[in-house]
Amino acid sequence: MQRRTLLKYTALATGAAVSGPLLTILLSGCQTDPAIQDIDYKPVFFNDIEFSILRKVVDIILPETDSPAASAVGVHRIIDSMVGTVYKPEDRLDFKDGFSALLRQLNGGAEEGETFQGLAKNLSAKQVEALHASDDPNASAAKSSLLGIKQQTVAYYLSTKEVATNFLNYLPVPGQYEACVKLADVGGKAWAL
Repeated sequence: MQRRTLLKYTALATGAAVSGPLLTILLSGCQTDPAIQDIDYKPVFFNDIEFSILRKVVDIILPETDSPAASAVGVHRIIDSMVGTVYKPEDRLDFKDGFSALLRQLNGGAEEGETFQGLAKNLSAKQVEALHASDDPNASAAKSSLLGIKQQTVAYYLSTKEVATNFLNYLPVPGQYEACVKLADVGGKAWAL
């Protein structure tokens, strides 16, 4: 076999091995069909209880308004896929430790005999808001985890196909470059890409 042919096959095999899992994750993040329920989804990183709590937390961060809630576009599934398949093992452990601290904090704020998962939406939202505003050093790991989930929620939400195409300016093939454009000149919407 010639050296050039061997290098070409090696490059193709390496590219396929690296891009295959990433492509699967990215395409699964674009599934915005509301008919797809969480019963059809098997969590990669979280157990079922943690996954339902994650769903509740992302919906508190980005609830349904004139745009869909975070869970309606699959943000909780994207977080699960990213942490479970893309994070390095040591980063997964850090995320798991932080998420466990968050669960302890949220369950500790619930009434006796109740869990965060069982709280009404308005009470659980108040609990998350209280943690977000807290300066308690004992809650720093939980607050840090909450802020990380909040960042991921917003980033993944804005990059979903439904939000990008229906609620932001979306131009997949850009036109002429304009350095400074007023928001009012583009319909009052930020750009998706």
